[in-house]
Amino acid sequence: MASGHSGDNLGGQGESGEGQSFRELIQIPRWVVYAQALLLAITAGLFFMMGLLVSGLTSPTSADFNRTMDCRVYGAVAYRDDGDLKADRGAVVLILPASRKPNARSQGALVHPDSFQALDNEAIDRIHRLGGAVVRADENGQFEVTIDSNEVVGVPYQVLIVSKNGTQKDGSSLTKDQFASLAEFFSPVEDVIESRPFFWMELTADGERVDLPEVEF
Repeated sequence: MASGHSGDNLGGQGESGEGQSFRELIQIPRWVVYAQALLLAITAGLFFMMGLLVSGLTSPTSADFNRTMDCRVYGAVAYRDDGDLKADRGAVVLILPASRKPNARSQGALVHPDSFQALDNEAIDRIHRLGGAVVRADENGQFEVTIDSNEVVGVPYQVLIVSKNGTQKDGSSLTKDQFASLAEFFSPVEDVIESRPFFWMELTADGERVDLPEVEF
């Protein structure tokens, strides 16, 4: 009898333990789980939309990339004559767009200082239509000209200044890359320089004014 009674006590304790473990579990209705998942999805969507809105307000648009404005370029050219620094009147300044090329090449002699034509010059017209410019230095060796600019991305140019009165130094010649760049605009390229000293530099127009360094030959 004692052993049977003891067995009943053990069975009762087991049932009591199982009931206690079930009572400690948190039971959540299925609709609550679904509601929480939906809420998380809505929150993530709102943050995504806010990110797109902020990005749209701060990032440049296609209109910004295509918006151009006038940029005035200023500079001066001089040369040495028996030690004296003089204005290089008639020096030719070419500001060529680096990312835009003409559909046809012009004669190089049209922009050489000795054969430059200010009027009815197809080379000047073609470069101007691409946003660049060609100009000669005045009696004071100074020049100013307008090119296209973009303050968002900048417009890259290659600047070539060919002296009118300076003397070419031995060994000075166009690099392979410079020659290739000029070949996009002129033929033959040799006629653009033709035994004249020259100056070459890169330029990015991203404002309304650019002051080039004074060039001395």
